[in-house]
Amino acid sequence: MSYQKSNYKKLTSFNERRLLSEFLELPLGEDLSKHREPLSMKDLVEKTWSNWGLGEEKTPEQSISENWYKIVGRKLAMKCAPESLNSASGILYIKTSGGPVKQELSFSKKQLLIKIRKLEGCTMVSDLKFT
Repeated sequence: MSYQKSNYKKLTSFNERRLLSEFLELPLGEDLSKHREPLSMKDLVEKTWSNWGLGEEKTPEQSISENWYKIVGRKLAMKCAPESLNSASGILYIKTSGGPVKQELSFSKKQLLIKIRKLEGCTMVSDLKFT
């Protein structure tokens, strides 16, 4: 006995299967897609990265975060961190632990901007705001 390939598409959606079972007045069959082998963690991460476009191009935020110790120095890096970058206005918001850190950063604002603008994709950073 030879089996012929069906011309009908496989019903993958639960709603499609439910609609068909109600129309034919048959019980809802078992969902065969639930019996597939789970993805390994490595495959899952790679699939997610490719779906989200991660790892393809370094964002300005990534460049700044990766080089934060070099930009502000080890002492200050423990007391402040880049919070967000407004790409439209070019303002980088930096979260600080308090007033003295804000003051110290504001004294070296020009040097910080020069270091940040040298990083990959960060030429648009025009100002720093300390919060």
